[in-house]
Parts: sequence; C-alpha cells; structure tokens
Amino acid sequence: MNGIPVASPLTNRTEQVTLFAEIDVAQLIEGYKFRHDVDVARLFSGIDKLVLWRDNETGLSFFQPMVVGDAAFYDAVAKGQEYYLQNRFEFMVARHHVSVGAKVCEIGAGAGMFRLHIPNTDYTGLEFGAAARRSAAEQGILVLDRDVEDFANEHPGAFDVTCAFQVVEHVADPMAFITAMAKLTKPGGQIMLSAPTGEGYVARNRDVLNVPPHHVTWWEDSTWLWLKAHFGFSRLDLYHAPASDFPMEWARMIASDGLAGLLGLELRAVVDETPLRRKIDALAEQTAAVIVSGMRNRRDFPAIGHTTLAVFAR
Repeated sequence: MNGIPVASPLTNRTEQVTLFAEIDVAQLIEGYKFRHDVDVARLFSGIDKLVLWRDNETGLSFFQPMVVGDAAFYDAVAKGQEYYLQNRFEFMVARHHVSVGAKVCEIGAGAGMFRLHIPNTDYTGLEFGAAARRSAAEQGILVLDRDVEDFANEHPGAFDVTCAFQVVEHVADPMAFITAMAKLTKPGGQIMLSAPTGEGYVARNRDVLNVPPHHVTWWEDSTWLWLKAHFGFSRLDLYHAPASDFPMEWARMIASDGLAGLLGLELRAVVDETPLRRKIDALAEQTAAVIVSGMRNRRDFPAIGHTTLAVFAR
C-alpha cells in the first residue's frame, strides 16, 4: 500500500481513490477482544496496518487489505448481540415494495426474518450460516446454502424482487454481488439493498464493528446513485433510518466528541481503542443519557441515522 492508491471495488480504477485513514491492526484486535470478547488475530496474520480509502467517483469507502470474516467470526460476534432482528427499519419499509404473490429472493437471509413480513409471497433465502438456516427451517422458511453468483447463473430473471439487508458491506466483491442480484431480477423487478450509512454517525463512532473483518466497505447516498447510473436502473428510492433507532449510540458519540473538544483532545478517526477514548467515553456516559432524555420524539433526532435502504427498479 504505502499511500499508493488501490483499485476501487466498484470501478476497478485508481484515478479517483484517495487515502482517508490508517488503522493499527494491533489496536483493532484489542478492540474486538475488549468490546465483543472475539479474537480476530488469526484473520490478520502478517498484517499490521489497514488503510481506509475513498473512491471519490462513487462515494464508496473501502479497506485494504480487505479482510473479511469467516463463519467462525460471525458465530462468535452473534453470541454477544441480537444479530437477526425481526423488526428492522428496512424490513418495515421494504415490505411495502413487495406485492402479494411476488417471487422474492433474499441474499444473506439469516434466519429468514424478512419472510415474516411478506407472508403471501413465493420466498427463497440464501444463507451460508448453518445455525441461521436451521433456525429458518424450524419456522418452515426456505433458506438455501447457495452462492448468489452460482444461483444467478442457474436462475436468471427468475425473481420479481431480490434483496439483501445489511450484507453488501460485508462482502469483498460488492460489484459481483450486485451484478448477480441484477441478473436474478426480471426486467421491471426490484433490487433492494440496505447498509450502514457512510455519511451518518456510524462512520464517526469509532466502533470496531464498522471495520474489518466485519464491515469492509462504507456506503454513501452518492454510491447508490452511481450504481443506478452504472446499471441503467430506471428508478432509485432512498430511505434513511433516523438516529432515534439507536439513540444512546448516537448520543454517546456526540457527548464523547464534545467532551474531547472541550479538553483540547482529538480521538482517532474510524477506530480508537486507546485508554484515552475509553476514559472519555466513560466520562461522557452521563451526558449521553441526559441528551437522550431531553429528546421528546423521533423528530428531535437527526433524520439520517444508522441505515440506508436503496430500492432500485430494474
């Protein structure tokens, strides 16, 4: 790397790629252990630094080396949090784009929670995680252990709707992933993707889950607009979850940033697992609680929070 731009995962070009931040891998490993009790050292063998690049043509930010998590990593992370939620923001919005009787393919379906929101459809899920597939099967939900590119080659244009929620930011080749989704979708059908927004507080809250081996790309509104033009999709609707979906996470970031500024200190961008960050976060916790208690309704929070849902018409 050494500051020499690498090719964008979307354009495969280097001309408009610029360096955004460098991340010390030892600190990242420590952060995963401290925050989530997950040891990721084996995934970073021989790597001591990550670089976060931004493709200024598409608005996509991406990490190099692009170290992606394996099944053991995701199993370990899932033990510490609710990973397959039934009532996600994007589910509530996306279900209104799915007609009764539609053929739907969800990639990275997890335990098939979206299926519960679209009961009167012909649903197929794709998922690598064995535990998630077992959970889906217990509920009578069809979830297959299939690769999306192989599946698309076998079933071109077979679905009215293809969707992937909180998946694309985890994959090493997002262009191939979205190309396969488009191939699965019949002309006039819809392609729906959601991801954490690279423009909201998620990109500023220094959370290790927003870097490899969890998130390997960051997505902005300009990125979805670029994809619409690149693929020639006829329509794009963007929906943003408000910060009120995760109020304490947003308030902690605001309070910690403010306290650091008052003290004349600067927290590291992207990831900060230093004793200074932990001390400031602890001092800011009460302030964060005060901020949240003062917010009277959802309209008091910023309109752009954690997630963006992009709905394309093919």
